Amino acid sequence: MVSTGLKTRFAVEKTKRVGKVLLPIFKREYVSDFANEILREDEELRMQVMINPSYRQLLEQKIAQTFKEYKGVLTGSKLIDSWDRVTSAIGLAADAAGSFSGGLGNLISAGEEIPELIPKALYAVYYGAKTKDLKAIPYWTAMEAASFIPYIGDAIDMSNIYVNRARKITKEKVKKEMRKFLPSKLELKAA
Repeated sequence: MVSTGLKTRFAVEKTKRVGKVLLPIFKREYVSDFANEILREDEELRMQVMINPSYRQLLEQKIAQTFKEYKGVLTGSKLIDSWDRVTSAIGLAADAAGSFSGGLGNLISAGEEIPELIPKALYAVYYGAKTKDLKAIPYWTAMEAASFIPYIGDAIDMSNIYVNRARKITKEKVKKEMRKFLPSKLELKAA
């Protein structure tokens, strides 16, 4: 038999895992996981680390520094996407009721998009000032415009558009910082 304490711990751990999936605010970023992602995505950096394994430690230092610098960007993106999921759940329920309520549910679903936009606009201004990523604003604007489409829009809101963009810009910054310390392709060919 399994003890009640063990069942409780299992249930708590399972709830934590579900919370991390459903609400991004509960998911932590780990330096080693981030380094693995960067090395999977960037062949040049991966090759440099294979040639000189000490570069892995330098990469992880750059990631830790960037995490400190972009802490507000990463946390804000998780907060915005979590907020989006909570409000979009209301929108999905309203859309589902829309066919039974003569369109009132669809109206409620569109109306819930308005309170979502206030924190998103504040975050977008902060994000733009902090990262200088000017491509994010038009992208987010297009995604938010698409989120007004009944049924499809709330599905868009359930995706991690803010977290993914913040992670992307963080990776780009780390890669840029790493390339300052790595030998160039010309230096490698000359050696």
